[in-house]
Amino acid sequence: MSPTPININQTLCELCHQFIDNLFAFDFTRQEAYPTRWQPVSREWSPEKPWGDVFHHHESFSDLSKSAKMCELCHVLHADLASMDLSLRQGWLGLYPFWTSGRMGENKLKGHFRTGFRESLDKMPWGSSKIGSIPLHSFRICRRGPLKEGEEVSWPDAYRRLPAVSPTLSSSDISRMVTRWQQECLDSHKNCPKGKSESQLPTRVLDLGESEDAPIRLYEPPDGEKAIYASLSHCWGGTINSITTEANKAARKEVMSFDDLPQNFKDAIRVARALGIRYLWIDALCIIQDSKEDWFREAAKMHSVYAGASVAISALDAAASTAGFLKPDRVPLAVLNDEYAVQKVFPELNDYLQECPLVGRGWCMQERLLANPILHIGKEQMFWECHTEFKCEDGRTYTGESDGHVMAAFLTIRKRIGVSAAQGTELDFKAWYQLLEEYGTRNFTVSTDKLPALAGAAALFRSTKPAATYVAGLWKEDIARGLLWCAHYDHMPGRKVWGISSTDRISVLTTPPEKRAPSWSWAALDGHIDFWALRTSRFVIDALDVTMSTGENELTAAFPSGTMKLRGQVARMFYHTPEDPGADVGNLTFRRVDSPEDKSVTLNSCVMDVDRRTPRFCWVVVMSKSNSNWYLLVLHRCPDGSYRRIGMCTAHNVEVDLGRFETQDIQII
Repeated sequence: MSPTPININQTLCELCHQFIDNLFAFDFTRQEAYPTRWQPVSREWSPEKPWGDVFHHHESFSDLSKSAKMCELCHVLHADLASMDLSLRQGWLGLYPFWTSGRMGENKLKGHFRTGFRESLDKMPWGSSKIGSIPLHSFRICRRGPLKEGEEVSWPDAYRRLPAVSPTLSSSDISRMVTRWQQECLDSHKNCPKGKSESQLPTRVLDLGESEDAPIRLYEPPDGEKAIYASLSHCWGGTINSITTEANKAARKEVMSFDDLPQNFKDAIRVARALGIRYLWIDALCIIQDSKEDWFREAAKMHSVYAGASVAISALDAAASTAGFLKPDRVPLAVLNDEYAVQKVFPELNDYLQECPLVGRGWCMQERLLANPILHIGKEQMFWECHTEFKCEDGRTYTGESDGHVMAAFLTIRKRIGVSAAQGTELDFKAWYQLLEEYGTRNFTVSTDKLPALAGAAALFRSTKPAATYVAGLWKEDIARGLLWCAHYDHMPGRKVWGISSTDRISVLTTPPEKRAPSWSWAALDGHIDFWALRTSRFVIDALDVTMSTGENELTAAFPSGTMKLRGQVARMFYHTPEDPGADVGNLTFRRVDSPEDKSVTLNSCVMDVDRRTPRFCWVVVMSKSNSNWYLLVLHRCPDGSYRRIGMCTAHNVEVDLGRFETQDIQII
């Protein structure tokens, strides 16, 4: 492609004007010879070499700050760079469009450039560990309008392909973007619903009326009434004063004061009205919060409430109901002309989502799982999540495939479960364990909500397996595999062999304030867990019976109770604590005096659930064997002869004689 001249008709300082003009004249490629203020990188190694050829911008951060008051592009740079530590703002500012990174080589995205202060380059953080990620404090030239119908732009021509994000967010912006995303689902996504369809309204919804200034009321539709409605997924963030109670329900059916609502709810109403949706479901307003009977009845309907919504509105960055999520100023934009602008490069999606308050909230996992589609509204841009992909307002698209990040894994499992449920195809139990691994990373204000907050997800999963029996967060038909869970460990990148080693970082598991589930269930504890049924398949244990005294097939049961009867190879062993005081992985031997160095008597890689610092005798039962790798539950024997789970062992390279184990029937409570 020949160099493309640009007519800059907005006010830029002399340095910014030259930089942008040069980039277009260069066709965004490196040059053999540069005009003034450009400095080619030395051929010899230096800390600057990975940064590439540089444009010498302002002499200091102070100079940039002064120019930012007049120059739009300097203002965009300053708004991002001002957040950096003072130690990273030393020397003159360089703009680097030709940086290199590891395996990916030189930057191939035309219009993208890094920034860095010359004396701080060696301290600058990269940001995401994802291969091919764009470093922090990078910027991009982008188009001001969307691609025209039928227009195709090659991937490297990012400045012509990727749109700018509007610095403010109006009702018309919301309507325009959602309409476009919905049309893409209609035209291109076989797994997405074909157009808006009416669903049976929940027990209660907010009736927003038919105009912007119409009064709002709590509406209880007659059974079977269908309409299009939206739902809100949000963080409570503490007490909400405007909840619906038995005392105010009748008055709210007449009229509800908009001014008395917290900002998140006001914003959700504005979004619904922008989308032309009359009815809106918000948990705090549509469930009678001081009625346990109503709460449990409605909690059991979460599956249908979120699945039936035409769109779920997600308040990603609002940590509390009072925070609000429709911000008047989102992210600055430097306009170059009618066609192009400059804006910062937004963070990698996985890293961004992991920091969002809503993503860490326990209840919101099933809300996101059940809803389709979802309009996520973040502090800087909007996102659209359907059963095909996750689209960003800045033009990027994610599928979650071939990405080991926990956020990407959830994108994948959400699509898989949602599509299977919609098509009526049966899911493998592994999908449930994958879901639980992500669920364990989430937090609850009320500890006893852990299982009720999963009820909608369980209902969705069971819709693909109608005969499956739900027991304390697991399924009776696959219970042996469901028992094989352990505190999460960080598998070091580059280590080819899976399995816990003595140096791995292990997640902390904690006991809830009151007993919540049998010890054999993952729900008995709080914390990030791994399901080893996803990593091994050769089970040797016999699950004889599961007897539930409470909670069998009760999806919203907060305190299920029951016993597990197993037949397997059992032995009494001694738990040796980790040698390193900061480590979490211990060993098991048959006698207290046995040395963990003696492989003939040792099972390595034992992780106790909670107490990892107390050496003690315990009992183990072999659950799975794969070649020389054994997977065992670690148990405490109670005075009545029953057992209680206290840990798991993922022993590898086992040389222990199985003859030292006895076949026994045991009962775990």
